[in-house]
Amino acid sequence: MKNHMPEHEHSPDRRDPALSRRALIHGGIIAGAGLLLTGCTSGSRPQRTASRLPEPRWPSTPEYTRRPREWDEPAPRPEPMQPETQPLPREAGTIIPRNSWASAPPIPRRMDRMRPVWRITVHHDGMPPVSLQSQSDVASRIDRIRSAHQGQGWGDIGYHFVVDPFGRVWQGRPLEFQGAHVRAENEGNLGVLVLGNFEQQTPTGQALSTLDRFVIAQMRRFNVGVSRVLTHRELGPTACPGRTLQAHMQRIRHSNGALSMA
Repeated sequence: MKNHMPEHEHSPDRRDPALSRRALIHGGIIAGAGLLLTGCTSGSRPQRTASRLPEPRWPSTPEYTRRPREWDEPAPRPEPMQPETQPLPREAGTIIPRNSWASAPPIPRRMDRMRPVWRITVHHDGMPPVSLQSQSDVASRIDRIRSAHQGQGWGDIGYHFVVDPFGRVWQGRPLEFQGAHVRAENEGNLGVLVLGNFEQQTPTGQALSTLDRFVIAQMRRFNVGVSRVLTHRELGPTACPGRTLQAHMQRIRHSNGALSMA
């Protein structure tokens, strides 16, 4: 695919110039306060613990093509996320709208319009693990990610959809706008976040079941082949989506996996 991206495409979102200096200062204050949010980042090595916000000022030089890679660094033994049992009832295929969780609207001037979807990328949040016990807990966590992203000068939460441990799907960034979830690879790329840190946890059965069905539905909707369903680490040097979710993604894309038969 030819790369005709404008200069700002090399950063996650079109930045508001007036916010650049203020966002950096604000980001420093957040980091200094130890508020570790949304650790799905690109970096030189995979992180064993939660890292800080995705860096909004990525280099403007063209990215080289990266091949999928596996990380050899040992990680903590994953613990199951809670709650694993008694999922909340939900209607199959229902997507919880953005206005049910977001305390602030998107900022369109900071974002580009979405191009035709030709790729799907799966992420984890990489934040310090917590036990999400209710729909309100989930809404608050997603809103914290949105707030952190917008506080860095982004237009909205970087992901288009979010899957929670109960198996619910939440609307993230409106699909009319290009996502901000993979450095220099956001054009036509549908971003799907699974809540959790899957270097330290294992996804719930409900989350995995929903993820499989949801990704298959999007593959059919946008005519995306299984070879174009990727994880963040397959597009850049990062631990995301964590080793346990990565293992699941490898299984379902195998010749006998759910996605390969979609």
